[in-house]
Amino acid sequence: MASTCTKLAARRKPIVTFYRINPYISLVESSLFPEFTQYAVFHRLTGTLFEPGHSVRVLLHALIAEHRASFNKADFSNLAQVGAEIDELIYHDFLLAEGRDPLDSLLELYVARPLQNPALIYCMENGEWSLVRTSMEQTVYSRKRDELPAVIEEPLTPLTANIILQADGTKTLKEIFSALPGTEGLDILKHSEFRAAVDFLTSQKRQLIKLTSQPEALSDPFSAVNIVPRNLYHSNRWNEPLSPEPDKTIIDFHLEGIEDAGWEFDLIEPTVNHCFRFPHDALGGLDYGSRFCISAFKAKVPMLDHSSELKVLEVGGGTGTFARSFIEQAKSLEESGTQIKYHILDLSPALIENQRKLLSSLATEIQHFQQDATQFDLSNLMFDLIISNEVIADFPVAPVKRSRNGRGWEGDGAQFVKRYDLSVTGAPDSFLVNAGAFQFLERAWKHLKPGGTLIVSEYGAEQHYPARSFHLNHDEYTIHFGHLKACATKIGFQCKLETLKSFLELDDDVLVLSGREEHILCLNHVLKKHGTTFPFAVISKSDFDKQCGKVAEEIRLTGHSFSPLNTKYHFGPNPEDFLVLIMNKPR
Repeated sequence: MASTCTKLAARRKPIVTFYRINPYISLVESSLFPEFTQYAVFHRLTGTLFEPGHSVRVLLHALIAEHRASFNKADFSNLAQVGAEIDELIYHDFLLAEGRDPLDSLLELYVARPLQNPALIYCMENGEWSLVRTSMEQTVYSRKRDELPAVIEEPLTPLTANIILQADGTKTLKEIFSALPGTEGLDILKHSEFRAAVDFLTSQKRQLIKLTSQPEALSDPFSAVNIVPRNLYHSNRWNEPLSPEPDKTIIDFHLEGIEDAGWEFDLIEPTVNHCFRFPHDALGGLDYGSRFCISAFKAKVPMLDHSSELKVLEVGGGTGTFARSFIEQAKSLEESGTQIKYHILDLSPALIENQRKLLSSLATEIQHFQQDATQFDLSNLMFDLIISNEVIADFPVAPVKRSRNGRGWEGDGAQFVKRYDLSVTGAPDSFLVNAGAFQFLERAWKHLKPGGTLIVSEYGAEQHYPARSFHLNHDEYTIHFGHLKACATKIGFQCKLETLKSFLELDDDVLVLSGREEHILCLNHVLKKHGTTFPFAVISKSDFDKQCGKVAEEIRLTGHSFSPLNTKYHFGPNPEDFLVLIMNKPR
């Protein structure tokens, strides 16, 4: 009898399974938001990413320290949310039952080189392969001046090179192994050299290959197979005190924070203008400023009535490339008897200095003013055309919140809601308004001649409330163009809102180099050995082929790719995110 009871008790005893962390798992964090830090864990081979709670993060750190954990089926229910998270980690192979091989379930997945990884490989003169990369362990935003990520070059073994060269998304891991010399009849899971090569390629600092069951996702740069999760940090936020004053405003930033115009627009906040400052296929062979000039004068600006003089004010001149291109393109007006008088208003001494140097060779005399655009006053100067290109996101915002009785609004921004009859239908209990942009429109109205036009371009949306951009070294806020148009209409402007793509007649089907600044850094590291480099800009495939296609073919350059501009994975911001508001002051 006792023996029978013992056997029944043994049957009722919960089955316990021991788990260890998958060796291909990494933990990352994002510190871009000053209010909090985000944590995630991801599978380096599949790209699957999961954001665990605090308790599960503690468990994962313990397992990384070579501990193991045991669970039975009842634990997942008893542990509630924590149990559900652990169960999900087990399902996605973040945690492996003891004895399970981490590669066993991945052999039939397709192997690809992730588009978001800037790494390149090329064949050297001696026939050996070399890897050029940056670290995939972290990304630092708002880098300090001359603080570029290190470009690392390291040799590849023939086996490792063979694997990465075959990783084009058409072969599974098992098929790549079978195609290797001397592997016929061998067990892939027991082949130590192959596994060592996979470990090398998939380490967190490299992440050179990913595996997927969906090869159709390879063309999407933001699919799991193409991402390379990293720790995200800020190097030098402007709101970190640089002087005894604890609080720095956006005005202070433009007065003191910009030291080098080239560095600011190459690596901190590249604008659409900066990215297309060279002639480009997407703009019909023109650069941004030239195309903008044509669009402004092509049925957009009604005051061109063969007057002898056209006064233009550019608000926020950047490095000066926009003005240079705009003025050169407008020469045709001077040939028809209309003289262009160009003026630039800017707050940054460093940018004004750069503008003067860049524009000094032009025959056109340019007048500069150093003022805050939200409060600018140029005496009795009146203009036919005022342009604010990619500037007003820098202007201050004001908070609005629902009043305690729920019948109105209060806060610094409430006055603008009332003054301009801004729509608040469906508004949250608290939001921001683009107060500085409204003030700028008021000042522009006073400086426009009757019949004159104000053109504003910036990133934002027609209905979305301003949101803060956290990746820059200063605060910027998206534009609520519905509110901006309402403000302009209330002031007296006749308005037209359109996309930047439509305004510029931008062809976003043009193939361009995939990737950000690190892709250009790695590319230039290789190409400078052959006497050529590319600027930090959007690089079209035709320009690439023309400048270095032959070299790339000779050295068997691998890892770079091209995709349509509309896939949104290229250097700089996405033109699709920008709108243009054209405002005419009636005669």
